[in-house]
Amino acid sequence: MSDDEASLGRLLDEAAIRDATARFADAIMYADYDGFRSLWADESDWVIGGAEGQPFERSAHGVDDIVALLRTLREERDYFVHFAVQGRIEIDGDVATARCVCNEAARGPVESYYRTNGVWFDHLKRSDNGWVFKNRTYQYLWLDLSPFTGDVFPARDVFPARVQ
Repeated sequence: MSDDEASLGRLLDEAAIRDATARFADAIMYADYDGFRSLWADESDWVIGGAEGQPFERSAHGVDDIVALLRTLREERDYFVHFAVQGRIEIDGDVATARCVCNEAARGPVESYYRTNGVWFDHLKRSDNGWVFKNRTYQYLWLDLSPFTGDVFPARDVFPARVQ
């Protein structure tokens, strides 16, 4: 393989990993459970607050439990937004590690609020479905549980079913 072919392959892999991160953010914001399911390896782990002293620790093992955890988290919220900025990506053949900085805000149920900044630590693997998460762990960096104001407008998918 030439250096140009290797460079192109790495760029394509990095783009696919960035796409998985973007699809994760989109799926959880729109509560797209099928799209979310497609991002995970069958034997995978999702950990939120997975470091000592972290609040609200939640974890799930296996794609069915992971989707069930997302359902629980999303059904509790009348407002939820997730912003992700892809950080470092390290690829070694068919496996990769990555970091992603995240900002979230949510409201509900009733009078509960949160805003957070944190980091996703990811282990991914290449699959027939592209790059998928093998392990995704969220570490809180900042958390604010104070109420915030504003009106909620439901997120609606306004894109046509298929791009022409």
